[in-house]
Amino acid sequence: MPSLTRSFLMLLIIAVPVMESVAAEVNDVKVYRGWIEEMKAADRGPFAGIRWYCNDGTVLPPKAYACSSHGGGYEHGEWSHQTIELRQQGYLIANLLAGIKPETFLANPEAGDALAQILIERYLVSADDGWILQRALFYRGAIQEEDERAGARALLTEMASRPEWIGPGYTELWAAVRMLPHGKDNASVQKVRQMSASLSDRDDGFKPLRAKIHGAPGAEDAERVRTYAAGLGSEAARTPYLELADEIDQLYHADPLSQDLEEMAARYTAAPWLQELLRGAARQLQADASAANRFFTTASLLAGLRDALPKIKSAAVRLEIMDLGLQLENQNFRAGAELRTGLPGTTRNERLQYLSAAGQAAYGTGLINARLLGALTNSLAALGSTSIGLDRYLDEVSYLGRVPGWGTQSLRMYFFASMEKLAEIEPRAMLFIQDQLRGSPLLF
Repeated sequence: MPSLTRSFLMLLIIAVPVMESVAAEVNDVKVYRGWIEEMKAADRGPFAGIRWYCNDGTVLPPKAYACSSHGGGYEHGEWSHQTIELRQQGYLIANLLAGIKPETFLANPEAGDALAQILIERYLVSADDGWILQRALFYRGAIQEEDERAGARALLTEMASRPEWIGPGYTELWAAVRMLPHGKDNASVQKVRQMSASLSDRDDGFKPLRAKIHGAPGAEDAERVRTYAAGLGSEAARTPYLELADEIDQLYHADPLSQDLEEMAARYTAAPWLQELLRGAARQLQADASAANRFFTTASLLAGLRDALPKIKSAAVRLEIMDLGLQLENQNFRAGAELRTGLPGTTRNERLQYLSAAGQAAYGTGLINARLLGALTNSLAALGSTSIGLDRYLDEVSYLGRVPGWGTQSLRMYFFASMEKLAEIEPRAMLFIQDQLRGSPLLF
């Protein structure tokens, strides 16, 4: 047999099983996507029933105090066979944090991916009208909000106690603190974006308003949403739009931040340096209520608090500081929205100052690291010199244009592989990073 013929046959022998395997995988993914659609429409969603999960490992049928003789436990949904199969294939859906053991969770080498998938699923639930929980949210006992919050708080506190999470893993930790309910609920840019996206998916007429809220957000959006809701036929139809309007109001009309800073500073008597950091920012906010000053002050404090975390010994206080950071991020976003309308009348020097502050805010919220912040600062310093040639000026401006890309790459490092995995069964997962960026300081 000629050698070329033999080689071709050998390649064919090798290729056929590979092609069959790929075809089988494609068929499996189609089946899995079908399961996801079924879960969206099912009363129990991804669950087969309700069970008690006791601390000694016993699993019991639902009844009052079922785990009282087993060291306590938690009641929540039991995964269906389909859910179990999907999770075994690496699609970590229907995540529950009640009763989580943070040390065990974080000891897993795949903890970063598991956390990323939990956060992406949270995004899907918020942005897609409940996603696989559309009907299961009303399945009594499947999800116990207080237990979920307690589990999330335990996980976040354990993460905050570890150098690797307040250091290299800060980007993912920040996203987790923002997205996992673990205490008092606060209005957030992300929540407003996701609520508006969910409404526009069901109502084409709302899409122009959604585009405004996502692309050029501002306090005036609340009244626009209420006006739109007034034209809807029934109270039930209006309700989710009015809830969105209330959320926008909370975001843009929060209590004075300086008051919160003073109250927090008073509690940290063991850390005078932290007290001064918070009180200094409070004084600046009290002295000047302009959008520019709020933008600069919140950005500087965001960066300062990120640098302060390693000096704080208590994990609980670290988490408190990050929760404060979320307030600062929202206030910074609000100030940026106000400044945006006046940008055409600003000088180059004023814009450079805004870019510097936006870089600090991006650093404080984990979108860029200290090295990149230093590079940005050096570039801005060159632009701020009294005399600079046009070629150098254009080079530096072009360099600064990379900053949003830095933020994208930072998020890709932690989330992209998990997004790709979940996108096999839910394509919308690929919008996660876009959602994070457009609700961040980098939008400005």
